[in-house]
Amino acid sequence: MSARRATALRLLAGSALLTAQALAQSPGALSLAVEPHEATVGDRLAATLTVDVPPGAELDLASLGPRLGPFAVTGEAWSAPEAQADGTRRYRWTASLSAFETGSLELPAIVVRLRRGSDVEELRSAPLTLEVRSVLAEAGAGAPPEIADLKPPVSLAPDYRALTVALALLGALVLGAAIVWWLHRRYAGRFAAVPVPDDPFHREPPHVWVYRELQQLLERRLAEQGRIVEFYAELGRIVKTYLAGRYRVDLLERTTEEVQQLLAGAGAPSEAASHAHEILADCDLVKFARRRPESSAWRSVVETVYALVDATRAPDAGRGAA
Repeated sequence: MSARRATALRLLAGSALLTAQALAQSPGALSLAVEPHEATVGDRLAATLTVDVPPGAELDLASLGPRLGPFAVTGEAWSAPEAQADGTRRYRWTASLSAFETGSLELPAIVVRLRRGSDVEELRSAPLTLEVRSVLAEAGAGAPPEIADLKPPVSLAPDYRALTVALALLGALVLGAAIVWWLHRRYAGRFAAVPVPDDPFHREPPHVWVYRELQQLLERRLAEQGRIVEFYAELGRIVKTYLAGRYRVDLLERTTEEVQQLLAGAGAPSEAASHAHEILADCDLVKFARRRPESSAWRSVVETVYALVDATRAPDAGRGAA
């Protein structure tokens, strides 16, 4: 008796295993119901899609709208799965369908997808033909048509694709602007244009400018008026400005020692650099040490400046060009 029971139990277990395997390998079931089958333009038709998903499969709960053929889809939603006695799970998709055309309109097949691992299986409903009439009801011969009742407004599912594209473009512009701002902040100093220095000579040769400046300084007669410090300060400025323009070096804010070194590095003759150092040293003694030179000394230093200019002017320029 026990052997028979064991055999019966093995048969039942094998049968249950075969049933489970069959259910796991069987395709899902799908059915579509639409009520009513006849309506007027703008009426809402209740659509219910029922999908039975076998064990081991997963249903892709994607949106089926916003349109199905000539029908607008609104209020669509998937229900939570319901366990069935045969081991399947039942899902229901519900929505409202509205048409704004008249005649026999075909609701196309609705496609849903089941996934088993990397495999994808499609389930399709059968197409349905629905009758959509005009809002003008049929009337007897010679009688005016009766206007059907107004339908409540239908809310169509919003289409956010244009908004999504616009927001993506806006985000890209903001990101691009942020990158440009960061690059400018980090590297602007390296690529900034070098400011063009002021041209004290106004596009004329430096020696022409310095001869005129020396002549104007002498005409002011600062030395005769006892304004020796001012005279030597102006003379030092004129000499530095001339040499800076002649040899393309910045000398105005340099010390006397630095001026001599810069002139030597810029290619000025060593004798000219030495004379410039002597002239500027005399100017420093008057400006800072308050030395009072004799009346003939300032005339001598002016002549030294003229000699310096004659020695350093461009080869094709003469003193008479002033």
